[in-house]
Amino acid sequence: MQNEQQAFTRPKTPKLKNDWVTVIIKILLYAGIFFSLVNYGKRNFNSLFVAVLDPAYTDILGISLSGYTASMGSSMLLAMKILLPAIMALIFFLFYFAFAKFFATLVFVQFSALKVQFDIRKFRICLDVSMILLTVLLGVSETVFTYYPLAYNFGSVIVSPLLALIAMAMFFLLYSRGLEKKYYPVLLNIMLLPTIVLVLFA
Repeated sequence: MQNEQQAFTRPKTPKLKNDWVTVIIKILLYAGIFFSLVNYGKRNFNSLFVAVLDPAYTDILGISLSGYTASMGSSMLLAMKILLPAIMALIFFLFYFAFAKFFATLVFVQFSALKVQFDIRKFRICLDVSMILLTVLLGVSETVFTYYPLAYNFGSVIVSPLLALIAMAMFFLLYSRGLEKKYYPVLLNIMLLPTIVLVLFA
């Protein structure tokens, strides 16, 4: 009876044990997410000043938003423009951990069924490096869009999904190294759902 229970017990996805390499990669990943959001944060913070044209929309609980922003010094404005993307980067950073865990579970379950060895450290390094590339490219695209604002509405719809596909292609190239070619279709099939999620939310 005990053997039957063990047979039906699904093994848990291995947890990543951090070392100096994985810690540095995580720091670079957060920095990349922050970089990708800097110009986004500036653009949205600057949009607050459009409300000055109609003060009726700037009075919140008797506090004039336009008056408050106008009273800020240059150092405070700069701090706010940095604080917004920093907070957003932290939120996206936490969401990414959930995404990475979900992706790792998919790969682990499929590889376990096929008796293929799964190295969580290799998986996370390959995925994290790919996401660093994605965030840097997104940051560069946001910087370009600041110089060509008319292209933002059209370009952001195409560029972000394209960059997400490039990042996932890089992950496949990195992670498939050392993997038998007969398992390539299996890995591509596993990557389908995470790729769709990344394309939709990139």
